[in-house]
Amino acid sequence: MRMAFFFDQSRCIGCNACTVACKDWYGVNPGRVRYRTQTTYETDEAPFFASLVMSCNHCEKPACMTACGAGAITKRSDGIVVVDRSKCQELHSCLTACPFGAPGVADDTQEPVKGNEKWDYSHPMQKCNMCVELLDKGEKTVCERSCVGHAIEVGDYDELLRRHPGAVQVSKDLFPYAYKNNNDTTTNPSFLIKPRKSLVIEGSLD
Repeated sequence: MRMAFFFDQSRCIGCNACTVACKDWYGVNPGRVRYRTQTTYETDEAPFFASLVMSCNHCEKPACMTACGAGAITKRSDGIVVVDRSKCQELHSCLTACPFGAPGVADDTQEPVKGNEKWDYSHPMQKCNMCVELLDKGEKTVCERSCVGHAIEVGDYDELLRRHPGAVQVSKDLFPYAYKNNNDTTTNPSFLIKPRKSLVIEGSLD
């Protein structure tokens, strides 16, 4: 099994319900670290704008895991990429390795508690873990159940492809605005997108 995200651009209304619910569920204080982001991008062709909601894409070949010299990032048998913050040594190599900018490191304002018994460094890396504690209990992720437009689904990669004809894997060619840090296209992200199509308006306003 390979767990993945599916996102329907036509259903997303940019309300940020998923990003807010995610931060609330995990107690992420206001600051630069966000497990999930929503951005609206302008394009040169119809439909002229597109919303993109992303988190960690739990890649088949995670660049962050390869770059981590502390062994803090691992991949579960179901494909979910998790970080053990107690092993993080604040090397920050994962931040530049991830092409999607998913890993985050807080500052003293966002994460004011230092010397936590769970880790030796002030601000170990943190990111989306695909709500493993919920999935392991057979429950939906926070982002999926909070999405008012039903634009987000989480499930087996192949099953999501079967259920959603027209969905494609996020790639540099089709979604260049999804990439943040570099041009690495070899990670094989577990993120499927159904692209937004133009709205067809029939009739006249006269």
